[in-house]
Amino acid sequence: MKKLPALVTIITVTLSGCAMQEGDFPSLQKRPYEDGATMDAAAAPATAISSLSADQQIKLDAAIAQSRAAHDRFQVRLPAVKSRVDAARGAAESSEAWVVAHMELAALEIERSPSVEALADIDALYREQLERETAADESGGTAIISAQRDLVQAQVDRQQADIEAMKNRLR
Repeated sequence: MKKLPALVTIITVTLSGCAMQEGDFPSLQKRPYEDGATMDAAAAPATAISSLSADQQIKLDAAIAQSRAAHDRFQVRLPAVKSRVDAARGAAESSEAWVVAHMELAALEIERSPSVEALADIDALYREQLERETAADESGGTAIISAQRDLVQAQVDRQQADIEAMKNRLR
């Protein structure tokens, strides 16, 4: 019998919420943004471009060529520098072998600097293209630049890893 008063109370409280007639309640009708057809018409896709302007393509090609040439020079010089570093491994600081190894490492870093400069040029080109695409509601050019940037970044990362590994061997 104790369950009956509790049940009556629960039913009364629940139904009293449904019985309210006054108040400013939101409508349950569909809102304009919930209509799928309206959304499709409003969201026109950005114009996709499949190439860069001639000026941008020339700049991108020049930066890639600069990086590639620097990377090739780096790769040619790398074995000689590695052998100098290996010869200086365990040598006393300021010994001739140690100094020669550090000088070779410094020269190798200078050899790779055009790759780093090319990466900075590509970053600037990417920023310019992104601003252009944002203003004109276009897309595609940044993807072209980004793909080439990733290749140059991978070269620079490999160069840095090689240099760091050799520096660690000299410590």
